[in-house]
Amino acid sequence: MRRFIPVVFMSLLLVACSQSSKLTANNNRTYVVFFPFASAELDDASVKTIDQAVKYAKHFPQKQVYVEGYAAVYGDLSVDEMLAAQRAKVVAQKITQDGISADRVHDTPRPPEDRKSQIAARRVEIEVK
Repeated sequence: MRRFIPVVFMSLLLVACSQSSKLTANNNRTYVVFFPFASAELDDASVKTIDQAVKYAKHFPQKQVYVEGYAAVYGDLSVDEMLAAQRAKVVAQKITQDGISADRVHDTPRPPEDRKSQIAARRVEIEVK
């Protein structure tokens, strides 16, 4: 039970972080979507974060939307690379389904990361700039 509590706390913290956006000096915004272990499926928190990014992108039709998918290193690098690509593709598809023109959305998988925080590596960053 004691091991379960930190996991729940970290999960709630990551959800809270994913709900927020970061405003940069050029009025660009970055949104972070987190995924469960070995998954490329969107949950309710992910959809809310994507909705925020889409709403912002709709207010600035001249801006491009960059979607970068990440995955942690778990073993087979080709599988990890494919998971990063799938995550980016799923988020980019949701953005276009929600009304952003496909020619404005650019999805890119990033190489798997060997990070101490495996949760942080299971993400997609959406940048509207």
